Amino acid sequence: MSNARGWLILLLLGASATVSVGDQPIMNMMPRWDGGWGVQGSFEHRHNPRLLDGRDTVNPDLSEDVFLFHLEGVYTWTKEYRMTLKIPFLLDAERETPVDPEQPLGETTTQRDSGIGDATLSFPLKKYFNEDGRSGSWSLVPQVRIPLDHEDDEFEFFDGAWGNGVAFGYEVETTKTFFAAGTDFWTFYGDWPNEVHLHLDAGLNFLDRGQALIESDFLGESDGSRTIMAGPAIYWRFTDVMHSRLEYKQALYDDQGDGKRSVDHGDTSMVKVGLGFVF
Repeated sequence: MSNARGWLILLLLGASATVSVGDQPIMNMMPRWDGGWGVQGSFEHRHNPRLLDGRDTVNPDLSEDVFLFHLEGVYTWTKEYRMTLKIPFLLDAERETPVDPEQPLGETTTQRDSGIGDATLSFPLKKYFNEDGRSGSWSLVPQVRIPLDHEDDEFEFFDGAWGNGVAFGYEVETTKTFFAAGTDFWTFYGDWPNEVHLHLDAGLNFLDRGQALIESDFLGESDGSRTIMAGPAIYWRFTDVMHSRLEYKQALYDDQGDGKRSVDHGDTSMVKVGLGFVF
């Protein structure tokens, strides 16, 4: 497959639609051969059961529900050099919020949002290694965040800001075990806070086509907000072409910080299920 065709595939994916932090298509099992490419779709539901001010609950009865669809594509020039494009779609978001933020227990209103989100264009660079009984890789990933929704409504789920990022990753596995760790750094234009993401995944390989993992994520922002989430994930390869993934995460620690969004919904629980195809 030519380089021109690879670019065309990803441009078409982006035009037709296209974490957890640190994740890459396909189910983190990207093609490892020259000219490989794939596409992945995932549905995600997030439930934020209460309104927080920093770490304190200011209204336990005001919740937020978010339904997302993620369309993602990948093209591999060689196993060391590739490009990915990820675009989220907000199917529906509904939140209950105070009419007056200074009166969190007073009169409330319901706000909704939907539409295309902010695209992420990445260029993962991989260095693979094979040692006695184990194999793995190191990753360096330059990234760009591209805002696609330019509306300015009262409730905007996505940041809608340009951003530059870089990620570093390490993963290693044996026939029975898997371990991965990584970090992302993001700088955004405008008045949006900068971000750092950390993730740590560990688990077991089974039946030569599955993984059972415990995953943990940390998100920190320059306005002081901090969130730690963790939970199980299952990966299953139906065939060499079709791959699937199911994950659940729960917030273990949630602090909305002291920025302009210090009063926000939190204590998130998240369920995500995806299906990917690689060629």
